[in-house]
Amino acid sequence: MSIQLRKKACAGGKKSLYLDIYHNNERHYEFLKIYLSKAITPQQTQSNKEALQLAESIRAKRELDLQASDYDYQPAFKKNINFIEFYEKQLADYQNKDIRLMKCSLFHFKKFAQKKGFENGINSKLITEDLCRQFRSYLEQVVNGETVNNYFTKFKRVINRAFEDNILTKDYSKGVKNTKSDGLKKNILDIDEIQKLAEATCSNETVKRAFLFSLNTGLRWVDVKALTWCNIDKKKLKFTQRKTKNSSKSSMVAMDLNQNALKVIGERGKPDDLVFNLPSHAGALKNLDTWVKSAGIEKHISWHCARHSFAVNLLDSEVVGADIKTVSTLLGHASIKHTEKYTHFLFERGKKAVNSLPEINF
Repeated sequence: MSIQLRKKACAGGKKSLYLDIYHNNERHYEFLKIYLSKAITPQQTQSNKEALQLAESIRAKRELDLQASDYDYQPAFKKNINFIEFYEKQLADYQNKDIRLMKCSLFHFKKFAQKKGFENGINSKLITEDLCRQFRSYLEQVVNGETVNNYFTKFKRVINRAFEDNILTKDYSKGVKNTKSDGLKKNILDIDEIQKLAEATCSNETVKRAFLFSLNTGLRWVDVKALTWCNIDKKKLKFTQRKTKNSSKSSMVAMDLNQNALKVIGERGKPDDLVFNLPSHAGALKNLDTWVKSAGIEKHISWHCARHSFAVNLLDSEVVGADIKTVSTLLGHASIKHTEKYTHFLFERGKKAVNSLPEINF
């Protein structure tokens, strides 16, 4: 632990005094808003001396704050942390394979902060249980299904870390329920809607081709973005799912490509070349959103909807009627238990259709 009083040159010859705080292998800076002027007169020299004395007393107090932090005392310099900057640091240090969820969680929290009027970030003292609850409600408005749970889980992780680091006085997310949905809540594109998409213009042709490819293969975003020509041998696709490559024996997926998939991949490149040179995930979603609207489809469609649509359309007896074991294999699921959620969707759709039959008077 160390706290050093330092100076930073400012315009006009002034120097700003700040604290360089190093604690628990982390560095913080606290600018004291105390300045030293270029001393010419005895009065200016005396004023600088008093400013240094004040800054030194603050430094000594912060040192005591840190020493007391082991007893759940919140140091003063940690009361006014920019929470978004703290969130960004947690992302930078994140090493797990689901880092994309962490990135998306931060992205949506920034959007939420802007909507709340915090253009330059949210001060840590404004983080409350109510604000955590509001953020979860916001996620329910902008994303669907399990994504809400996934993004909010990452947010709760950051809140908990802020509590452990004494930036927050309590874990304000602990009382906010984050129930994981059992059913399939993602929007599904039926065959007619897929045809509308194929006919509509997309501002990014590569995004269009890649999304149509996912609709015909069930590939996740992370897999279609990393797909190279060595994964495609004539009319066969073979790849290892990035999400499950270290956790499932079913991570290797092999399938025949149908005519739709073969049409959209284009001219063959070198083995290590990407099949689709896609933009960032956020950029692709922006293109996708505009494209879906231009096709006249009034659904919130994410990239993962392509995977769900692929599964449901395969299981739908009116379209293909594939058995659940086949669909499970094509999706690379470890067991059919993961695939059963799609049959639940078809059941709900069937129940809705039955209930929509006109009433008969007798």
